[in-house]
Amino acid sequence: MKISQEVVTFDDINRWEELSEAALAAGDAVFDCTGVKAADSALLALILKWLQEARQANLSPSIVNLPEGMWSLAKLYGVRELIRPYCHKDV
Repeated sequence: MKISQEVVTFDDINRWEELSEAALAAGDAVFDCTGVKAADSALLALILKWLQEARQANLSPSIVNLPEGMWSLAKLYGVRELIRPYCHKDV
């Protein structure tokens, strides 16, 4: 699933939650943040939920191009090490 929005906030998260659930149901275990320039903690919460659901569905989750600001939030909330194994840069 590709996030095709530059700024993702709490106001947008319900839409992305529905799309992420549909993507997982279709077997898509890639969370592509390539287009995201800024996001708040709602996106981080969604990513954590998505990772849990992907693992429960026996999928191999991958997070592509997590924005730098999300790394800072992940560190602030103490979850950086939970997401790090799944993060990759798309070159």
